[in-house]
Amino acid sequence: YGINDAFTLDMILIPDFGQTKYDDQILNLGPFEQQFNENRPFFTEGTDLFSKGNLVYSRRIGGVPTYKLNENESFAETPNVSLINAFKISGRTKDGLGVGILNAVTEKTPTSIYNRETGKIRNEIEPLANYNVLVLDQRFRKNSSVAFVNTNVTRNGSFRDGNVTALVWDLNTKKNTYNLAGDFKYSYVNSIEAKKGINSQLNFSETSGKFRYGVGADITTKDFDNNDLGINFETNYYSIYGNSSYRILNPTKYFNSFNARINAYSQFQKETGKIQSNTINIQINSNDKKNHYFGLGMDANPIETYDYYEPRATNRFVIRPTKIGGFIYISTNYNNPFAINFNPSYAVFDEAGRNSYGFSVGPRYRFSDKLSLNYNFNFFRQNNNKGYIDSINDDMNAATPNTIVFANRNVITYSNTLSGKYALNSQMTFNIALRHYWSYAENKNALSLEQNGRLADFTGYTANKNSSFYSWNADLSYTWWFAPGSQVSVLYRNNAGAFERNINKEFTNNVTNLLTNEALNHIFSISVRYFIDYNEVKNKF
Repeated sequence: YGINDAFTLDMILIPDFGQTKYDDQILNLGPFEQQFNENRPFFTEGTDLFSKGNLVYSRRIGGVPTYKLNENESFAETPNVSLINAFKISGRTKDGLGVGILNAVTEKTPTSIYNRETGKIRNEIEPLANYNVLVLDQRFRKNSSVAFVNTNVTRNGSFRDGNVTALVWDLNTKKNTYNLAGDFKYSYVNSIEAKKGINSQLNFSETSGKFRYGVGADITTKDFDNNDLGINFETNYYSIYGNSSYRILNPTKYFNSFNARINAYSQFQKETGKIQSNTINIQINSNDKKNHYFGLGMDANPIETYDYYEPRATNRFVIRPTKIGGFIYISTNYNNPFAINFNPSYAVFDEAGRNSYGFSVGPRYRFSDKLSLNYNFNFFRQNNNKGYIDSINDDMNAATPNTIVFANRNVITYSNTLSGKYALNSQMTFNIALRHYWSYAENKNALSLEQNGRLADFTGYTANKNSSFYSWNADLSYTWWFAPGSQVSVLYRNNAGAFERNINKEFTNNVTNLLTNEALNHIFSISVRYFIDYNEVKNKF
């Protein structure tokens, strides 16, 4: 609804997002959750203001329950917390003040959590929750802005609540020659114990000319937590970074565009000062006169680093070896009937037998103005990868720390995607989207994490901690735009997925088993959306 020429109001009541694009789930072996794209129209349309400060991860609203799963646990069924209603108001005044307000309410939801080791199920409750976002963004001098952002999540009863406030600035000189940008964020979590934390960053850069540069720094305290409505993985660190680049400003005899860039980043654990990350990246990107894109790059970790996240235990770390790798990419002109993307990569570690390599290839063909198909295949292999698999109390003494078990493993990943579109006319289209994914981690031997961060052989560990995850998604849809802003959408969808400890390396058998699995879900849905012009209806009465 257009409140006036500057502001709009969007509202939804008990929405059905059943036709939303599926998530590309992966085998997640790391310490952090997988971050998904937002595909629900309400949360993707007219949301530019709400991205200020990167405090809003809208998948928190009406997503999976917020419970942190313990080791060997998973949801007995894939639960979704239902969205009861939501609205957003956004716009900008003549004086340059942008205002964004978002509110959403999700319902109380029971959920069951399954322990894969014991076979037991425990029941939990996700409470009624209210999500709020407020953004005030003042523009001035046509190219600068200062914004105030607040996010708040209130859960019914004695459950955790979260509040985050931020000041965000983006300042440019009159001629857009230099930029000073940054933010200051304060989080407060009201739970069993209240937590307060700070995150802040500041960077300065030259933004004009052929040669450009930038420098910056950021800091995050141990208790900073914006994960009630945002997403943040790392805390308790400070970092410094810089970059320098060269680009052509006008097309030349051989290139429409060309740029070369070098980036350097170092991150330190705030309490000990140990270096957690150290990377140098060099990349060249170009677009030639035939509109083909190609580039290459190199990534290096020149010194050993201390990883405080992979051990998944307080004050424990594992030392990561140095690494160097490279990649190239080629992407031919999409205006041609046939085009292809190709991207190989390789990396080697300063550790016996440890390396990684892979490639992706994606041909696409436009048969006519009505029919086109895109296919993409990805393969990636990690040899002698080192990663966490378990934590055990092997001496039955609560006063001594658990033995943290890592695995020396090979990790192999395949994925295939196919998308296509056929247009009957300008109002009617058929679409197809297929994805098959398979990744497995095969453990070769167990390792124990020593107090100094090194890994030692752990011959007494015999548990099967192999991991194999495969999934299948297929969407076939028909869409008819029968009036301005109005459509009928018919969707057939099937999907399946499974996680196993025993690895079956027969690729064709895996695909066959997946498609004949009793867990294969079939969904058929029809959606009708009709646009009503309120002002036109109002005039008729």
